[in-house]
Amino acid sequence: MTDLRFYFDGTNGTPVSGSVPISVMISKSDPPKDIGTLDFYYSDSFFMRSACSYNHKLAILSLGLTMSSFTYKNDGDKYTRSALHKMGFDDRTIESHRYDDQKSCEDTCGYIFGAKKLPDDFFLIPVVIRSHRYGGEWVSNAHAVEDDLPDFSAGFKKAADEVYEALEKYIDRRGFDRERLRIWVCGYSRGGAVTNLLGARLTFESGIGKDNVFAYSFATPLTVYDRAADFTDNIFNIISEIDVVPRMPLRYWHLTRYGTDMIVPCKARRGAAEYTKLLGQMQTQFKKLMQELEVDADYVPLDDQELALDLLFDYIDDLLDTPEKYRDNGYQQLAMDYMRSKMSGDVFELKKFLQFLLDGNEAMASDLCSLIDNWHELGGIEKMQRLGVMISKRKSGDKSPATEIIFTLIGILFRYAAKYTATKVTGGAQDYFYEQLVILIVDTYQRGGDSLILQQHWPEVYLAWLLSAPETELFRRGTYTRTCIK
Repeated sequence: MTDLRFYFDGTNGTPVSGSVPISVMISKSDPPKDIGTLDFYYSDSFFMRSACSYNHKLAILSLGLTMSSFTYKNDGDKYTRSALHKMGFDDRTIESHRYDDQKSCEDTCGYIFGAKKLPDDFFLIPVVIRSHRYGGEWVSNAHAVEDDLPDFSAGFKKAADEVYEALEKYIDRRGFDRERLRIWVCGYSRGGAVTNLLGARLTFESGIGKDNVFAYSFATPLTVYDRAADFTDNIFNIISEIDVVPRMPLRYWHLTRYGTDMIVPCKARRGAAEYTKLLGQMQTQFKKLMQELEVDADYVPLDDQELALDLLFDYIDDLLDTPEKYRDNGYQQLAMDYMRSKMSGDVFELKKFLQFLLDGNEAMASDLCSLIDNWHELGGIEKMQRLGVMISKRKSGDKSPATEIIFTLIGILFRYAAKYTATKVTGGAQDYFYEQLVILIVDTYQRGGDSLILQQHWPEVYLAWLLSAPETELFRRGTYTRTCIK
């Protein structure tokens, strides 16, 4: 075993605290620069208390560290390694895995370890899951259902298990005493799902007490079925109901997350008065962050955006009512094939997705894309007529996944256009939430990563929420409750 004295000289164990500049990937499309720097507060004291007590300062730091976990050009683990070094982790203890791998891969992820000695003679090992610019890893996001992992979202679980096995080897090879060891795991989005599952397995199997396993995940997809979600109060998942990613794969399938969900505000759950106050504070923080990153961007969500998403997921639940249908009827393979076709990863583009679904039917692709491109210039009757022609061209008995998805979308647009046209004649009211949902769909098609839907998944948005208020005011804890609108 390695002599730990080689890695931990006299400076290790001295209390460390203070501001740490961290390089982060900027989310806005076509910014003046790709990478900016934000300051975060680090203290060894964060880890000298029970992991089962939520620590807001540690949550902010964890998000900052995971925002450094991207692969940019040929830089590999440069930015995360630099952040860890500034927090006092000896470079000789830092090991990264798969940070240079952006090819299509089977259920893996990039990750990085390090180690330092704390003032109380415990050792701290951070486990940072790569969460941005991970290339081909994102194919695994759609790999949700497998017979050999009936209790988990398969792609996330297999990646988490690989990290767990590598961490076990790291601990043994470095000669750490598990009774004097603390683990700090963090990740965002896909990395958040891996963090959630890794934190649970470390809690259950590693021999390290759960008071010493710190796990903070952000924008976390669903990971584990209700029947397997044992109590793990040392894992904290910061999520938003306005973000689509924490709703995936599907809550309707009885998927959930380990640990405690910490839910940032939205109007439907907090009430208009309280939400408006908190939103104003968040927008102030968001503007400040964007100025620090030298980016011009505002945060203005659509009114009742979370309820418009509830309506969208009513349709998705009807289309994919069981995980078996998702797997056996070809939807899982279709989603993975689309992700393989877009190897840059990370950002969903609705226009390219529709073109992918309609590959081989160029006429329909042209008609649908032209309609959405010009949506705001067309009148209600013309929209309804053009959508009606598309619906009439559906082949009888065609239940392929691509066809079902396309005509679910067309059905939503047609219902809106038909009701819009009728209200012009009768003077009745449009279905408000259909109107809001169509705004979101068209906006996502036209503006991509800067759209109202996808901006909700920016790490900068989550960070602004965390900075906007103390945790006692900010969070509603507990499981997500969706409103059925359809």
